[in-house]
Amino acid sequence: MKFLDLFCGAGGAAVGYHQAGFQVTGVDLVPQKHYPFEFIQADALEFLDDGGWKDFDAIHASPPCQFASRMRNLPWLKGKDYPALIKPTRDRLIATGLPWVIENVYSARWGSKQLAKFSLQEHGMQAGWLCGAMFGRPFYRHRLFESNFFWLQPGHPKHIHTVRDGRALGGRARDFVFRYRNGAQKRGCGIGHAAGGALVREAMEISWMTRDELTQAIPPVYTKYIGECLKRAMGYTWDAP
Repeated sequence: MKFLDLFCGAGGAAVGYHQAGFQVTGVDLVPQKHYPFEFIQADALEFLDDGGWKDFDAIHASPPCQFASRMRNLPWLKGKDYPALIKPTRDRLIATGLPWVIENVYSARWGSKQLAKFSLQEHGMQAGWLCGAMFGRPFYRHRLFESNFFWLQPGHPKHIHTVRDGRALGGRARDFVFRYRNGAQKRGCGIGHAAGGALVREAMEISWMTRDELTQAIPPVYTKYIGECLKRAMGYTWDAP
């Protein structure tokens, strides 16, 4: 089956869907020289409007997240305008009649204070979310996944690790990588700014991306799980490559 990966970035989501058994093609307005599969440079919404989706069996879309990101509250980012594309993306995906997934940051959930602050509730997502801890992985990165097919969210273990010695990880900072040594916790680093890029690549199993690309990446383990849920929803049982 052919999977269309819109707003594809450097291909974190694509690799997960590939691992689930799909043939993936990416579309992004910006050239993506590290994208590991077939790539088309185009505006994602225009690509849908022009009927490019008709060659595919399912669609994933990751519209830009800056409009809903907590980082927008930083002093040097206040006052900047960011495109809110979740609703226009959703409207177009529904019109295709295909199975679809929209991914975005946790603060894009419907009813969040962040969206209310900027009067963007219509772009909110009523969606399940995934975290590295759900898959036994050494990172926290909460991401929403809205879809038009049913999937069950795995259980979410409590966050117990620390950003740095003596400072607990609370609800403010969810992008975080940690490592163990002889069973003991070791100081971690933030994924959002890719501090300690080698550790982030190892934790997320993303070896091909630059530091900047890592800051935006979807962990492949997330979309492998979503892709496997889609296969079950569609009645397919083929083996992943």
